[in-house]
Amino acid sequence: MAWGNVPIGEIRERQGRKLHQFISNKVYPFCPHYRRLMDEAGLGPDSIRNLEDLRRLPFSSKADIASTEDNPARFRDFIIQPDEAQLKASLSLFDKIGLAARSRREGKSIKDLVLDEYLPVMTTFTTGRTALPTPFVYTKADMQQLRLAGARMFEVSGFDRKRDRIVSVMPFAPHLGFWQISEMGFETGVMVMHTGGGKVMGSQGILAVIGRIKPTVLIGTPGYVMHLVHLAEQLGTSMEQIRIVVLGAERVPPMYKLKLKERLAKLGAQNVRVLVTYGMTEAKKAWLESDDSEDSRYLTYPDMEIFEIVDPGTGEPVPEGSPGEIVYSHISGAGSTVLRYRTGDLVKEGLVYGQCPHTGKQLPLLGTSITRVSEIKKVKGTLVDFNELFNLFNAERDIIEWQMVVSKPEGNEFGQDQVQLLVALHEGCSQPDFEKAIQTKFRIQTEIGIDEIRFYSHEEMSSELGMETMSKEKRIVDRRP
Repeated sequence: MAWGNVPIGEIRERQGRKLHQFISNKVYPFCPHYRRLMDEAGLGPDSIRNLEDLRRLPFSSKADIASTEDNPARFRDFIIQPDEAQLKASLSLFDKIGLAARSRREGKSIKDLVLDEYLPVMTTFTTGRTALPTPFVYTKADMQQLRLAGARMFEVSGFDRKRDRIVSVMPFAPHLGFWQISEMGFETGVMVMHTGGGKVMGSQGILAVIGRIKPTVLIGTPGYVMHLVHLAEQLGTSMEQIRIVVLGAERVPPMYKLKLKERLAKLGAQNVRVLVTYGMTEAKKAWLESDDSEDSRYLTYPDMEIFEIVDPGTGEPVPEGSPGEIVYSHISGAGSTVLRYRTGDLVKEGLVYGQCPHTGKQLPLLGTSITRVSEIKKVKGTLVDFNELFNLFNAERDIIEWQMVVSKPEGNEFGQDQVQLLVALHEGCSQPDFEKAIQTKFRIQTEIGIDEIRFYSHEEMSSELGMETMSKEKRIVDRRP
């Protein structure tokens, strides 16, 4: 399926055919969880032939796949894992002819082709915020898809192989963010300097690298990139060559983009494009937004996957362009596999099948305002959307760094929740004026107040957040039992 060139009317039909083939040839025969799930639902491979039929399959969720102390190997049931006898029995005459032709064309034995398709070669892990870190395995075929996704992101980004030098401050870790960038670089041949983030090289070491190689592209998490830019201001490090910043691992509100561009302009970088990625470990790939604009959407890969948007309460599909929960299904690859996986991510603009106004590609286009259901928690008896707190504090021009702590009174686990805000402000900002303004905005946003605001230096806040010691900074800390 040519990416972005298939008429809208044909995309769903082609996705349906790939879905049926994927379930018939790989999932039902070789994936224990989904075979069991389909049998319990009275479904066979021929029961699912198009996108409408997919709705007959029950949902899966993190609770089904996440490793637990009692069952640390639960993730294995989601891996496509044929044995030799099963595989031979499942191959049709047409499949065998196709393998023989590929063997001659690629100069590989049929055995090696099969191993490329099914043998795990790499593992990434979920972050383990709500459970133990869960492994997701890739085969060689999956790695090829990861590289293809990287090449497509490269195409959309406006990167130029001959012109651009990339510095990535993503942490070295068995996580999708690092590997997607790494494989993108290898696939496209663009120069990428991987620093490992502050935990590995230290922020001043990274700025020294930036001063030497003068990158045109900076890639990292929103919190760490802003931290690095502020430190560059303090140390007088120029970033005038930067023309594109790519951010991942967190939601990025429009005001954050504006704030980052203003800070970069002070370092000599003009007309910077700030692009945001969306990725999930379970999908084994990431997506890039089409443009640095408010009507931007994530460009998805209909030859590899199916997105659905459902009502988070009922699980029923919502109309195109309507808000709802993202549900994800693989239709290609092998290794760890999910079908109708409820991500727990809510997208405000929904999903539309249409032509991207920025790239001209015809694709399923996913909205960019994405938040997590798990970040909506009760504080002081009131439901508070922690997603919106990121937007509130990141949009404040007076704030350099911040952290919110929710706790109970010492020695009283049944006492009322206490909310502390730890902040570092720009030089010259009035602490009393800031405190009054942020209390008002916080109460409007959450209907509760902040019990205490503590003011720190930038260095002290960097230490509190773990900028130089952790893979990801600690923005909101919930210390309640």
